[in-house]
Parts: sequence; C-alpha cells; structure tokens
Amino acid sequence: MNIEDLIIELSHKPFDPELNFKTAVKYEEMNQTASAVSFYLRCAEYGYDKTPALVYASLCKLAHCFEDQKDRAWTVSNCLLQATAYLPYRPEAYFLLSRFYENAAQWQECYTWAEMGLRTESLPDLPINVGYEGRYSLEFQKAISAYWVGRPKESQEMLIRLSQMDLPVSYQKAIEDNLGRLSAVL
Repeated sequence: MNIEDLIIELSHKPFDPELNFKTAVKYEEMNQTASAVSFYLRCAEYGYDKTPALVYASLCKLAHCFEDQKDRAWTVSNCLLQATAYLPYRPEAYFLLSRFYENAAQWQECYTWAEMGLRTESLPDLPINVGYEGRYSLEFQKAISAYWVGRPKESQEMLIRLSQMDLPVSYQKAIEDNLGRLSAVL
C-alpha cells in the first residue's frame, strides 16, 4: 500500500494502531523520520492495551529514528528504556541499549544490558526488524564489553565460542578482529 492510500485509510480510522504502524514504516522507508516518529508514537499510544508487539516495535523504531537525527542520545535511551519496561521479557531493546552504550564507549552499561538481554525468553519475531539478529548478537555485545570491564579471559572464551557458530560474515569478521587483539594482550 502506498503512503497516499495509508493516509486516506487513516482519515477513516485514525486510532488504529496497526494502520499507524504501517504508516510509520512507510515514512521511515521514505527517510522521512519526523513523520515516522509521529506515527510510531500514535501506534504506541493507541495500541498500548491491544497490540503489545506493535507498541514494543514502535518504541524500538522510535529510538532508531531519533538516533538518525543525531544529538538525541537521551531520547534514544528513553525510548529503549520504555520498551524494556513495557515488555521486559523480550531481548531486542536490551540488545539495542547494549549497542547504544557500546557506541558511547560506556562499557559497563554495554555489558550489563547485554547480560540482562541474555536472561530474556526466546519469543516469536516482531512484525518488523528492529536490528536484533538473534541471541548471538547479545552474546557478542557481552563478549566485546567484557574486555573493557576487566574480564579479558571471559571475553576471549565467549569470542572463541561465538567463532565456532555459523554467523553472518560481519559478525565472523568482528569476532576474528577482537580475538586477534585479545591474543596480543593475553
């Protein structure tokens, strides 16, 4: 469905969380993040009691939209914290928080959020990809941050275990690079 059709349908059903979500996704695909933010917020508000997976995905996608706008670190982390509070048993927001703190070189926070995410349940996928690729993503976050919080042996053991898994090339390369750096200091 194109954006014009979505807007017309929304004029008839403005409080429909699924329709607001679809509109947000379409705007995000068009790189119109300000408009996407508006509709993700509407989905989160109108779907709070009815569509938990859409609300949670909207909060994660809101973080992504604000991250693209730069200098919105507090807003990004707030969206992700709201997602973890809303559905604390889902792993995606924990991963996104861990990666957020990795990018800020706040290693203890990166490690802690990865560890918390590893304690969540394995659940069906969200209706949209929010950047979480699977449990190994959290394991990788924990492994790389372990080195920086004074646990180089733990980091090495986790990276070796990850290196034996069939992972995407980007992860394989990052694991190899980190193992190389670790072997120089251990």
